[in-house]
Amino acid sequence: MKEQQYYREVIDRLKNCYQFSHHCIATGEALAAETRDPIFPSVAAGVEKLEEFTVTRGLEIHLPVVGKKSQAVLMPLDIEIFLGADQHRLYTDKEEQKQLFQKVLPLMDFVQDFFRSRGMPYLLDYTPSGGHFLFQNVLGYRATEEVREIGFVEEDLVRACNYIDPGDIRRWHGVSIDAARVFSGLGRLAEYLALLAMKAFRDNENRGFLPVTISDSSEHCVNFDNTWSEGPPYLRAIRSPFSLHKKNHEKYGNRHQPPLVDVIGACFDGHQATETGDIDLILDCMWDLEKAAAHAQKFSGFIPCSNATMIDFVREYKASDLYPFHQDFDRRQDLVRGRALESAKNEPNIPDWTREILGSPNPSALQPAKLIGFVHDFLIHAGWHPKHIANILRDLYQNPDFNWTQDFFKHPAEEKANFWARTYSAVALWKTGRLHI
Repeated sequence: MKEQQYYREVIDRLKNCYQFSHHCIATGEALAAETRDPIFPSVAAGVEKLEEFTVTRGLEIHLPVVGKKSQAVLMPLDIEIFLGADQHRLYTDKEEQKQLFQKVLPLMDFVQDFFRSRGMPYLLDYTPSGGHFLFQNVLGYRATEEVREIGFVEEDLVRACNYIDPGDIRRWHGVSIDAARVFSGLGRLAEYLALLAMKAFRDNENRGFLPVTISDSSEHCVNFDNTWSEGPPYLRAIRSPFSLHKKNHEKYGNRHQPPLVDVIGACFDGHQATETGDIDLILDCMWDLEKAAAHAQKFSGFIPCSNATMIDFVREYKASDLYPFHQDFDRRQDLVRGRALESAKNEPNIPDWTREILGSPNPSALQPAKLIGFVHDFLIHAGWHPKHIANILRDLYQNPDFNWTQDFFKHPAEEKANFWARTYSAVALWKTGRLHI
């Protein structure tokens, strides 16, 4: 089956995924001539272009996290296996991919059990490296209000969310600060869930299992890729259910193969599930568009909305040590610009490799495997407050002498620095027994 034919079979269901969206995002090297980004070519357009991007052109398609006019915010929980230099093995051989995929299934099952035991709706969309747990959070509902109240939006992100750009459909209306706070709150709940999983699977590392991490902070791991919750919500998107998955073509050059495809495994409404328990069938569908098109007919494509059980989830998070830690982080006064970096350079209680990042941060200060150690050293060995570690990163990001390629206005520096310092400070405190989950 050809790519366009596959999309023709699933287009009605694909459109249902965009119930709350006014635009969609297409990606891929075929778009290189239509965008200014040669590394990650993408085009955002109104949802009326969805059929053209898919049925006509056979492109990968992504779903925005924030809905039209900020009426809903998507939870795009992303879990994947990370194999470092061996990541290509997930995209080059079907049987090897099946074998490797087994390593991520226990974590996927853990999350499914967590949601189902609490009656929390979700759609599970499997990918070649793991899967996405998706549910919408509609503003104006009590459950979403509870999520909003635990969120926090930095001043530079407030300005960015309020910015209107008539030339960019993603910023036609800006993002309401309420929606930005819901987005932030969802990120904190994802962090809490990640720490619960790290606790549940901690002993497995001693038996040869891959460690559970937040983002790819270890060379080989099964990770909650929480980077979706870092950055401006108006730019955040997740590959849509039913989308083609072209990494085997575009990243690993396996053009003799058809593209892979993401495959829905379950849709749980809080009471009942429509699902496929045969993981071999799921993986077969990833490699066979005809099988994937037939399998897709079991699902409507509508992404379920959170319900009142979200309130209990928020309260559970608030009862942990993570919530007061986040509150303290948000309330702590920032150091004035430049002072944190100046003090950090004079800090005697950090190792040389951490000091090297201060002098040459591009790209180390953006890489999870380096950031987790950087934050740990300043927090545990040097006794810095997590917010002031964030201020070091902020000072690095805002210094043009380091020739950053990232636009730290479009991707606000304060928010990015706070995310990494806050997240990996919590991990360090949990690992050293100072934060309990």
